[in-house]
Amino acid sequence: MLKNYLIHSISLLYTISIGVLGLAHLTKVPKLNTGFDDKIAHFVLYAGLCLFWFMSFHVLKSNSSLLLASLLSIAYGAVIEILQGVLSIHRTTDIFDLVANCLGVFAMSLIIKVKKEVIIKKL
Repeated sequence: MLKNYLIHSISLLYTISIGVLGLAHLTKVPKLNTGFDDKIAHFVLYAGLCLFWFMSFHVLKSNSSLLLASLLSIAYGAVIEILQGVLSIHRTTDIFDLVANCLGVFAMSLIIKVKKEVIIKKL
């Protein structure tokens, strides 16, 4: 029971953190100097989001935990991108950010699909 509560709490905190990061005006961000730093961050953050929500839905005994986690992650990314254009004067909606989000979710979904038994055993 405590483990389930911890998994759900981490998923919610991670989701809120992505929302705050997505809407805040960030000035001092570490750089990898790849030219695609922003897209790499989107890919990694949304891959993590998919993983955390998969674990949350799985401990709730959902038969569609991977599908739900993937859809939730993609929808959340789309909402954040839209809100960036509507609410923020420092951020803009970028379709390529949404593409990076989706690619991160799809990559994590594939990893989960292939390694589901290992992931579930660790829960």
